[in-house]
Amino acid sequence: MTDRALRVTRRPRIRNEGLTSTYGVRPLRALVALVCATVLGACFGGGRVDMAAPSESTSQRATRTSLTARLETIDRELAGGAARGKSGTALSTEAAAIRIRLKDGDFHPGDRFLVTISQGGATRADTASIRDSLMVTLVGLPDVSLQGTLRSELNEKLTDHVARFLKNATVRTVVFTRISIIGAVGQPGFFVVPPDRPMSELIMIAGGAAANAKLNDMQVYRGRALLLNKKQTRLAFNEGRTLEQLDIKSGDEFRVPVLKKITLASVIQLLFIVSSLMFAVVNFLQFYYRQQQT
Repeated sequence: MTDRALRVTRRPRIRNEGLTSTYGVRPLRALVALVCATVLGACFGGGRVDMAAPSESTSQRATRTSLTARLETIDRELAGGAARGKSGTALSTEAAAIRIRLKDGDFHPGDRFLVTISQGGATRADTASIRDSLMVTLVGLPDVSLQGTLRSELNEKLTDHVARFLKNATVRTVVFTRISIIGAVGQPGFFVVPPDRPMSELIMIAGGAAANAKLNDMQVYRGRALLLNKKQTRLAFNEGRTLEQLDIKSGDEFRVPVLKKITLASVIQLLFIVSSLMFAVVNFLQFYYRQQQT
């Protein structure tokens, strides 16, 4: 056979080193493995769980002194130009939130707290609700405004108010957290609970988990923003963390999803999607190889 015949019958070699081999088999296997790894990663992918503790500026029990000190630190960093880009934007947002908090306080209409007043051997306790005007009525005493009052200042604020009318009285307060629990629970709705309540007890407060509840996938939202993802919520359950430790605030929402049963139809649908994807990839590679050979 002549050299010309050899050149005609020899299988052409793809000239694309690093991407293909002589016959394009290894790149196809590599791409198939990559697609499979991507699908499996999306279904079963894990990751490191990061449970960051609330900062001093966002802590519900932050004092006015600590908030003011943090604000001064931020202002110095921004004025010195050390923080730029996303870091500078984050610091500016934090500074604005601190200023609002120092001005308006931590309380909003609808918030509730337990107040206990002890005088001599007598003790009176009542649950106080904050009205739209941020005024609150204590046990048999005139109203008092909580405008500009931080949570860390509530006890001192009410102690000074009660002292104007009662001598040698001791005041204790417990601020409740108003949350909503929706989804696969016995009694979904709004609940008012103490902040020292472990998250693991919230399901029982809502009537227990439903038969089709998927507790491992429970998440916590603040408005439309995700506050705690599945892994963080699961870790909080296992560690017995309280609402205050997790910086859960009034208005936050706990969502308990429904357990989706794996049916034959869903398995067939998944296999159809994967096979369609693989078929499209193979067709694309064949087209690519033909283009390289021409």
